[in-house]
Amino acid sequence: MELKCSWNKDDTVALAISGGVDSMVLYHLLKTSYRETFGRLILLHVNHGQRAASEKEAAYIKTMAEQDGVCCETARLDIPHSDFSQAGARAARYRFFDEMMTYHGASVLLTAHHLDDQYESVMHQVLTGRYLPGRMGIPSVRAGGSYRIIRPMMGVTRDRIENYAASAKVTYFEDESNSGTGYTRNYIRHNLMKDIKASPHLQESQLLKLAEDLGEVDDMLQEEAAEFLKGKLSVLPRAGLNGKRRISRIYILNHWLSAYDKHPRRRYIEEILDIADSDIAQARFPMGDHQCVIAYDEIRMEHKAADIQVKLEIRQNGIYDFNGYEITAELEPADLPLTVRTRQAGDRVLLPGNGHKKVSRLFIDRKIPGNERETMPVITDRDHQIIAVGTIYNIIKTQGNDRRLLIEKRS
Repeated sequence: MELKCSWNKDDTVALAISGGVDSMVLYHLLKTSYRETFGRLILLHVNHGQRAASEKEAAYIKTMAEQDGVCCETARLDIPHSDFSQAGARAARYRFFDEMMTYHGASVLLTAHHLDDQYESVMHQVLTGRYLPGRMGIPSVRAGGSYRIIRPMMGVTRDRIENYAASAKVTYFEDESNSGTGYTRNYIRHNLMKDIKASPHLQESQLLKLAEDLGEVDDMLQEEAAEFLKGKLSVLPRAGLNGKRRISRIYILNHWLSAYDKHPRRRYIEEILDIADSDIAQARFPMGDHQCVIAYDEIRMEHKAADIQVKLEIRQNGIYDFNGYEITAELEPADLPLTVRTRQAGDRVLLPGNGHKKVSRLFIDRKIPGNERETMPVITDRDHQIIAVGTIYNIIKTQGNDRRLLIEKRS
């Protein structure tokens, strides 16, 4: 069986070995036909602790490595069965791998993914809507930080691996959970791929051609997104974004969010785009410690607001801070005290010659974003009449040299 060896003869190579037929066959090949292709071999085994048989399997791998004179590092995950997930287990595995790769100075991590895994991965991405943005399938080589992850059996089918195991008498263990269909990947393997392989009119290899073609489309759309975003990383123009094709908009928004280290699922990106392309003036989309804000003609990323100050009393002249606004009071004693607060239902301001207007309407007319409306200072006099609203309304402002109320928004 031929492996794609893209490592050097003096490399320290680690093999992620589960005990299943794939990784045990790869180990057998590395210690026989390919033993001269690397400098040193290390085995890394993770016991997920979810099956009774996993303890026996871990012990077998440890003993096997000792008999072969190969270093073997093992870890047992302490995840309660009720909290176990594939994603969580994978993250825990790679934390262990990262630690061991650094400890041993290994430059290459080998995994035993094969051609059928590739078919199933592409099918899974297509049927779950995860095919764009990004390339499809499992890369045969990928940078893993300080080391490379290499999958030398990506061109080998599962049947060939099992046939090799039988002919070479390779001992391996069956994980009974792989035979079920509770996990989506298993369902694809046992229900969809099985029928595709059985049909003389279907070719699973076309999945790889699809992945290759979409990979080139991905490259073009990534370039288009990068070009659109030149000079626009702080704020996205809503009209400009909506003028693009939908798939281009997905890439542009994904690329823009990535600049803020935000990587939402495609469905969330499409939800944002649907609102951006609607008549809805404002919306917010939480993203960890940030939020993506649609506000009238633009889209921007903001930190989630800290605790909002709701009330402040000004009893003497001075400079005051209120939710990011600097308020300078230089007034007559008779003008004090003033109350600074956030808006309230029914707030109205007096427009000389035009009567009263609701503060909520004033916000709309001035296109004040929703998050700013919640923090903007509303200042009332001792008679509870509104005399100023942020930087958009002020009936005092500057009245002579000895009486003024200035409000400025801090940058």
